[in-house]
Amino acid sequence: MKIVHLQYGSSSSGNYTITLHDLMKRNGIDSSVLSLFSTFTPDDFAIQKLGKFPNLKSSLDHKIQAKLNRENNKEFGNFSYPILGTDVSSHQLISTADIIYVHWVLGGYLNINSLIKLAQLGKPLIFVLHDMWTFTGGCHYSFECEKFKGTCGNCQVLPENKEKDRSKKLFLKKQKLFQKYNNLYFVAPSRWMEQNAKSASLLKNKNIWQIFNSVSSNFKQLPKRPDKFIKPDKTRKIIGFGANYINSPYKGFQYLLKALQILGELNISIDFEILVFGSNLSEEIIKEIPFKVHYTGYLTSEKEICAAYNSMDVFVVSSIADNLPTTILESLRCEVPVVGFETGGIPEMIEHKRNGYLAKFKSSEDLADGIIFCLKNEVRGKLKPEFEDEQVIAKHFRLFEAIK
Repeated sequence: MKIVHLQYGSSSSGNYTITLHDLMKRNGIDSSVLSLFSTFTPDDFAIQKLGKFPNLKSSLDHKIQAKLNRENNKEFGNFSYPILGTDVSSHQLISTADIIYVHWVLGGYLNINSLIKLAQLGKPLIFVLHDMWTFTGGCHYSFECEKFKGTCGNCQVLPENKEKDRSKKLFLKKQKLFQKYNNLYFVAPSRWMEQNAKSASLLKNKNIWQIFNSVSSNFKQLPKRPDKFIKPDKTRKIIGFGANYINSPYKGFQYLLKALQILGELNISIDFEILVFGSNLSEEIIKEIPFKVHYTGYLTSEKEICAAYNSMDVFVVSSIADNLPTTILESLRCEVPVVGFETGGIPEMIEHKRNGYLAKFKSSEDLADGIIFCLKNEVRGKLKPEFEDEQVIAKHFRLFEAIK
């Protein structure tokens, strides 16, 4: 069995595609990855990247997207209408593969014509629904909009305010692709995404499988608390969070910031400090946090990220639109409890008051309550059994059997 995964970028830290690729290899599957760019060494044949010309096209596509979306309503997040893309259907990894997994392939990597070329090969093409884009007219999360259940058009993200806008045009292109080929399959990493996919008109009568994302085995509880980022001190409680895309409308950082400010106003006998990893955490934001902040910057290895989790007493995710945040799975595997909103696929990972705390949607007050609850009750993070490697890979094997 030969599998090839298509993914915009391949890196060694927090990459769900590489994690699945490694899991498949450990279970006897001949797996490979083809990306637009990769941080892996060139002599790793199983993880390959495309050449300069596809990357130049990607750079140009980024500029086109920025121009097309300059007047978008940013409140509803990103909108992707792929213009440029690369035909990878004749690449050696594709030619020798039995099954093709399509992960996140936007950003000028693949466009609709690229996907058509792959579908024409007749091989099973498995789309992994890491967000909602595959079955919408171009948005990555629809928030309250349910037009994807019928026909997209007059999109809330776009400024045109007309029925036949880019969302309508892309919707019709996808409809033509999905209706023409019967070798297309879809994997939803969360039950929440599965429900959305099954209600989407573009995926009507399509085979949709629910398979959770796997978690890298590099994440685990360490024998003792590391001192790489914060010197261990039993008198302090460390609240952690990730800072990537801090201004994203999906991440809800304003609710987390307000929760921290609420904690700062409370008269409780807990000495809080903050540990943040990632990027884009400005000095202005740090000044708004009422506690001492330890900022690691962007961490490039899973070993470092694991050390960061193990330095925390609780990890907070304030996402308001999310599928199955990898950071939650990583934190729980490190046995650090997680506080997050009851939305998207988050409730599928967090058992309320058992391995973390599910806060009321968009309630900073309840987010703060959740942090205090986990700390005062010494809640221990624990990965639920359905996310363990054995169960995840078993579902992929069942998928292979079904599409033979």
